[in-house]
Amino acid sequence: MGRGFWVVAACAFFGLVSGVADAAAKTVLLVSGPTANAASGMLTIELRGAAADDAWGTITTYVPNGYTINLGYQTGTRIGSVAAGVQLLETRANARVAGAVLVADPHDPAVQNAAAACTHAPAHAAAWLVRLTVSTRAVDAYVYIDPTSGGEQSFGSAKLVLCLPQPYSSVLPSYAPLGLKISDLTLTLSAGIFRNPLLGGTNLWRSVVTPWVADGAALDPAAAAESQALVALPASFQLQAKVTASRRRRSSVLLSGKVLENLAGVAGARISFFANDTSAGGASTGARGTFALRRRLTGRTAYTATATVPTRATACVAQLPASFAPAGCVSATRAGYRLRSNSVVVTPRRR
Repeated sequence: MGRGFWVVAACAFFGLVSGVADAAAKTVLLVSGPTANAASGMLTIELRGAAADDAWGTITTYVPNGYTINLGYQTGTRIGSVAAGVQLLETRANARVAGAVLVADPHDPAVQNAAAACTHAPAHAAAWLVRLTVSTRAVDAYVYIDPTSGGEQSFGSAKLVLCLPQPYSSVLPSYAPLGLKISDLTLTLSAGIFRNPLLGGTNLWRSVVTPWVADGAALDPAAAAESQALVALPASFQLQAKVTASRRRRSSVLLSGKVLENLAGVAGARISFFANDTSAGGASTGARGTFALRRRLTGRTAYTATATVPTRATACVAQLPASFAPAGCVSATRAGYRLRSNSVVVTPRRR
């Protein structure tokens, strides 16, 4: 197994902020990935911002305890993809762009020089290169990864700092080509990069975003704000079936079950049923996460179902001190996801 960190209770990545309070309040952080304890699969971190926000500068993410980060991949290895909605301030155009996440060499002088300009420390445990392609031009940004220390250890076991170029002034350092300003960002990291905690619980991903000032001359620490994403593990979905027969010799089947996050019921999940791989109706979970649907049964049938859990807004919890996020916590979410049930095979009964 490659080099990595043990990240000791939950899950955190990117958030954002703006110097404008109303715009910052529209920022949403969503984290989704494998739903089982100790599982490793694709992890998606989506950051939805507002066009009116000041340009994002640094995004500091605290990875909570319990997660493992694998840092053992060779330099140049592609470990994920990136997609973004951007504004090109030079042309006043909006665009969707895409690119790759690659392993960078933290000992490369160019990487260390970029780190010193952003984090004020050239040396880091690891680095990732986030490369967007915009009109055939590459726009590069680095994520610097380190274990937390000192007072930051209470926020999580690892810290990731994404440094983004400023889009405002081409005569100042760290200018983004075409005046590229990111409005939303989705990072999809490959299976094997993160592994879920061994134990169940609600995991808090938190991030602090510091924007650039309006002329791109410096960052604006006073406007730094926190966004949160809560991930409850494990998530489970079990389908049950009970066959009954009426006096008219007609059989029916009651399909029921429960959607759970960390053993707590999930309300508002949409359940879609399938009979022999054909759509067979739907239901929604109630306050305790339970659902039920009765259907007529005319022959041997294999039933399965999918549960679509929606994205849910929630309240910020355990907010960071003002010294780390002067603008406070602007949003908290529970990301949506989809689960597939077990299969149950039933046959008609006669009374």
